[in-house]
Amino acid sequence: LSSSPHQMWAIRYGSGLRLDPRYTSSNIFVGFPRPTRIDGLPEIGRALDIERRDIQRRRGLGLTDLYNIVNDPEVTNKADSDVARLRDLHVELDFAVSRAYGWHDLQFGHGFHTYRRMRRWSVSPDARVEILDLLLEENLRRAAAQGEALPPAEESDEEDDR
Repeated sequence: LSSSPHQMWAIRYGSGLRLDPRYTSSNIFVGFPRPTRIDGLPEIGRALDIERRDIQRRRGLGLTDLYNIVNDPEVTNKADSDVARLRDLHVELDFAVSRAYGWHDLQFGHGFHTYRRMRRWSVSPDARVEILDLLLEENLRRAAAQGEALPPAEESDEEDDR
């Protein structure tokens, strides 16, 4: 659930005010088509959780403050090894999730990109679109296999955030 695919899904299908997304389990968690193969995912998830908690404890930071640093383009990997480690773990997690879905040719393009009028460390705009397309396709495929046509939460009226 810390992966970019889940984050993209949560932002797209969650609710919220202005630019602030809100995680709602009925719209996001329930409809999110989790990968069926999880080889390596629990291990990388635990590594991310342990590393993140350790950094938070050492620096006396909450999760939001920590990710504000991770998402700061002025904080380079060379200047901050903790930030570099977290960014690397997120890349590893995204590739593990991609493999779990069978998306072997997905190019994430991790780096600093503008999203929702903010420059943040994330996947590229093209990857964002492709991830959402693939997740929606998987969600609809699973719903059809169950004999249901259940799209995710209602589409928002916001313009495409590319």
